[in-house]
Amino acid sequence: MTPRLAALRPRAAGFFAFRAKAGQEGLLRAAAEAFRRRGWRVLCVPALRAALGPLASAREPAALARDSSLLVSLGGDGTLLGAAVLGAPRRRPVLGINLGGLGYITAAAPEAVAGGGLEGLLDGACRIEVRRMARAEVLRGGRRVLRCEALNDVVLARPQVGRIALMRARVGGAFLAQFRADGLVFSTPTGSTAYNLSVGGPLVEPAAPVLVLSLISPHTLSNRPLVLPDDRVLEIEPGGDMELAVDGRRPAAVRAGDKVRLSRSPLDARLVFAPGHDPWAVLRGKLGWQGAPSADHRA
Repeated sequence: MTPRLAALRPRAAGFFAFRAKAGQEGLLRAAAEAFRRRGWRVLCVPALRAALGPLASAREPAALARDSSLLVSLGGDGTLLGAAVLGAPRRRPVLGINLGGLGYITAAAPEAVAGGGLEGLLDGACRIEVRRMARAEVLRGGRRVLRCEALNDVVLARPQVGRIALMRARVGGAFLAQFRADGLVFSTPTGSTAYNLSVGGPLVEPAAPVLVLSLISPHTLSNRPLVLPDDRVLEIEPGGDMELAVDGRRPAAVRAGDKVRLSRSPLDARLVFAPGHDPWAVLRGKLGWQGAPSADHRA
């Protein structure tokens, strides 16, 4: 059965952003009014309270995910990543309205709010894609000191610019290699268009059951990105102090002697798109690939 946002219960939309962007108040209010006209209650994080005024009730992020049946991300891809991680434990779908730059994984451009695209999603059918997430754990002295989830990627790198890192890697308990590089990127298929792409990693179909390991400026030219089945656990032992960043969020310190365990998360993100969403068309547009489907093209 084709999903419909109108079927979600309760009809409560949680507007999420890290901060309110100057000059976007009118767009935010128009989006809130589109929901309210259809009987939705609009909630928002405190950062959007002033912009939305009486149109929304403020909630802290955890309460927003609890009380909403749909999260609405208002920003760029980074904002959507935050909303997806927030909503994943409660299986909340996330609708992204792009107010940022690239917008690889947001569903609607700003003009869709005024042009009827948002209302079309609210009134008609939609596509909800389940996306794999990654998990990062830091073990210190055999005790877990950090665990976090990522929709895009986990980055492990040296804090000092110009200093090479030594990393011993094991996959599924078996020794893989000892890497010398500036760091590594552990990416989901969704995150293959992010940092992974900029360090020479492969582009991956969003539904592919894999995870990707790409090195950042490896010292040995024969080191190449690895595509691993998503049931494998990658364990990294850094030879010195490093930093771990998840989906671009503020990095956490990793010490020499720690173990960093990277794996598929048991959580999944749910992203809302229009029924005809084509990720390859998005790539063609964002990356400037040439060509267009011919009129007589057959899949």
